[in-house]
Amino acid sequence: MAHSRLFLRLFSSVLLVVVLFSSAYYLLSVPLVKEKAYQIELDASRTILDNVHEMVGRIRSNIEEQRTTIIDTFKSEMRARVTLAAGYIDYVLDRHERGEITRAEAERLIYDGLRAFKTGKDDYIWLTNYDAVLLSHADPDWIGQSAAELQDQQGRYIVPTIIERARREGEGYHTYPWKRPGAEAGTDPRAQKMSYFRDLKRHGLVIGAGAYLDDMDAVIERRMGEAIEDLRQALRNIRIARTGYVYIFDSTRRMLIHPNANIEGTAFGDLRDPSTGAFIGEALMRAAHENRYLRYLWDKPSDPNNYAYEKITWVRHEPGLDWYIASSVYEEELRSSSTELGNRLFAVSLVIMAVGGGLGYVGARRLVSPLRRLADTAAQVRAGNLDARSGIVRNDEIGDLAATFDGMVRRVKDDIATLDSRVKERTAALENAEARQRLILDAIPAAIAYLDGQERLRFVNRRWCELPHTRRGPVLGRRLREALTADAYDHLSPALTRARTGETTTFEYTVALGVRPLITRNTVLPQQGAGGAVLGFFVLTLDVTDETERQRHLEEAERLKAVGQLAGGLAHDFNNLLTIILGNLAVARERFADLEELTGYLEPAQRASRRGADITARLLAFSRRQPLKPQPVEVCALVRETAVLLRRSLPASIVLVTPGAEDAAWAVADPTQLENALVNLALNSRDAMPEGGTLTVSVTPCADPAAGGFDEPPAAGRYVGIQVRDTGNGFAPGAAARAFEPFFTTKALGSGLGLSMVYGFVKQSGGYIRIDSAPRAGTSITLLLPEAEAPIPDDTPGPVAAGALPSACRGMLALVVEDDDDVRLVLRQQLIDLGLSVIEASNGEEAMELAEQIDDLRLVVSDIVMPGVSGLTLARHLRAARPDVQVILVSGFSTEEHGEAEGLVILGKPWEKSELAAAIRLPADA
Repeated sequence: MAHSRLFLRLFSSVLLVVVLFSSAYYLLSVPLVKEKAYQIELDASRTILDNVHEMVGRIRSNIEEQRTTIIDTFKSEMRARVTLAAGYIDYVLDRHERGEITRAEAERLIYDGLRAFKTGKDDYIWLTNYDAVLLSHADPDWIGQSAAELQDQQGRYIVPTIIERARREGEGYHTYPWKRPGAEAGTDPRAQKMSYFRDLKRHGLVIGAGAYLDDMDAVIERRMGEAIEDLRQALRNIRIARTGYVYIFDSTRRMLIHPNANIEGTAFGDLRDPSTGAFIGEALMRAAHENRYLRYLWDKPSDPNNYAYEKITWVRHEPGLDWYIASSVYEEELRSSSTELGNRLFAVSLVIMAVGGGLGYVGARRLVSPLRRLADTAAQVRAGNLDARSGIVRNDEIGDLAATFDGMVRRVKDDIATLDSRVKERTAALENAEARQRLILDAIPAAIAYLDGQERLRFVNRRWCELPHTRRGPVLGRRLREALTADAYDHLSPALTRARTGETTTFEYTVALGVRPLITRNTVLPQQGAGGAVLGFFVLTLDVTDETERQRHLEEAERLKAVGQLAGGLAHDFNNLLTIILGNLAVARERFADLEELTGYLEPAQRASRRGADITARLLAFSRRQPLKPQPVEVCALVRETAVLLRRSLPASIVLVTPGAEDAAWAVADPTQLENALVNLALNSRDAMPEGGTLTVSVTPCADPAAGGFDEPPAAGRYVGIQVRDTGNGFAPGAAARAFEPFFTTKALGSGLGLSMVYGFVKQSGGYIRIDSAPRAGTSITLLLPEAEAPIPDDTPGPVAAGALPSACRGMLALVVEDDDDVRLVLRQQLIDLGLSVIEASNGEEAMELAEQIDDLRLVVSDIVMPGVSGLTLARHLRAARPDVQVILVSGFSTEEHGEAEGLVILGKPWEKSELAAAIRLPADA
């Protein structure tokens, strides 16, 4: 057994463990035990001090309670004496009132009786009337004398104050300075005194009894001395360690209580610590306030005057008595018990080492013998002999181990026979599951890839390989940088960096593919292990090109709608200004026609104002607030008629192609505005072809058109498509997206309102618009307008325009309704010039009242947009209440449906006087 390596290692290990354990036990426990024992002794010293401090606190509390009790006792005695004296006075005065004695006899009995009510040397009963005249007093000099002028140190009157309080409160206590009866000359006559007083309201007297505070303090000091003596006897019986003790000194460093009676009452403030030179008394007081102990050198009773022994002192301060309570003990006495305990622990360590070594030898021998046999059997099994057995039979863990080992060898022999067949079956099942998984991942409409921690591709589906930014060829096992284009990897790399921190990241990436780019949304999901470490990444890529395109069109439509609302409001206000300017210019030109010099100034102003009116009309068309007159229009014929005008404006180098005479298509639109839209588009195409080209205008009916490219997806229905296509330079990149914005232009002298007017007209007509353009590839603009049925021909003659009113209309009473004062003035002047009588109203409510009161009213000219009652509301009211009154509406724009204003004449701001005259019917027509 001595040659067994396992035995030698095991026994050496056990022996080493025993030695290390014993050494560690000694080295770790002995210093700790010594320190703990020392700390326990030190804490015991502090605990004794805390108990003494608590006992002193209780003594102080008892003294305070006794002080309160003594004062309450004095107060009770004074009250009792005053009560007896007051009863005696009532008795004597009642006898006088009954006539039994005279007033002089009654006063003599009262004064003699009050002098008898005396319990102490300086305690007596005093009596005064309300005028501060003392009627009874222990000092004969005061009897019958006035004390009204007697004051205390603060200048307050003593007796008048007591009388005033007695009359107000009835009774009470009052402290004041007063001379003791029989005080010797040279002593302080102003001793503090407390008196109990009571108002004898029936007799007009105040009676009182007092006691000097010095007498109360003397009783308290006597009780205090008794308590200190009891404390002194208790402290002399307390010992800390062998020679430690507790002592008490005050803030003047005078020893109050000490086991050595010779030291009591002495001052030790001049004693210094030999090691530091500091005053011991001051150091003890600082230690008390800092709640710590103090070390200093002191002598021993066995070695007097040799200040070389270190002492430890705990100090507590009792602020109520201003005492310092200290517990003092020598350092070596505290450590003596810990040293003795350490020696005993060392002996225990040696015994543990000896016993542990013997037990280790026996245990190692019993353990190694069967394990050696088991090791020999394992060597045979390793050599391939699966029939080898250990043959160990023991009723312990080694026996269980041997039986388990033998059984394991038998099971291994049986399992090896079936292992190969099971592995083949499971391999086939895994291959089938992987094939199904790949089929599913290849079928979903998303590109999926998995990367390991080194960014190597471990899995990709078919759609990922088909991405345009993926390099062709095998990708599994390759790094992501090698499998993607450089631009694609630069976009994906930051997302992978963020994913390494555990964050899921989503970003979009655009790949240029000819005319239409491919937009993908990519999501990187980190695969985290159990400890939170990132093991790999899943990359999910979706084609969101169509979704992004739809979102862009929707945002563009919303933006143009907001801009249009702003432009419409500005145009309405500007129309009011132009109405005032044009109206006044026309009046000035008529009134001063003979002044040729003035006419030269007025004509340019009128032309500029009409130009401004044209600009506001375009703004209203863009904002969809321009008053339209939608009706069925034969679009092909209108295009051919417009082409006649356009050919005069287009250069010979531009070929204009229009629908043939046999083509026809009807749409719902305002023909004038549609013609203006076509002219604007044609002139834009002319400017885009400075060197000539082909301008084609085609008209095609269509049903349920595709949504691609239009400003918003068209609603289901039938439409007429009008396409204006040129072969010019096309829009610059980014310009097509802003083409419909007001005042946006790519021309040096353009107004930027042409395409915005076309856009507003199309949207107000319930249609849609699309721009297809590329640099140097031409531009095609398509308008979709709702299709209309061809109307039945109407032979009813239309209204005849007139430059002036017939004589039958002259003198007719007209009502002008307009909230703008300047516009109302222009309209009033024009009607007067036409020969009408005019009255005015500034709002719809006032106009309704006038229409109901004036029977001769024949014409109302009203603004549509007004605060309160609008022009349309006024027109409906007059149509029902006064059908004989003609109504003409004027407005910069109409926010209501024209179907509401059917049958009414509407003038757009600004208007000419001739247009106003043409709108007025003859009285017979009204």
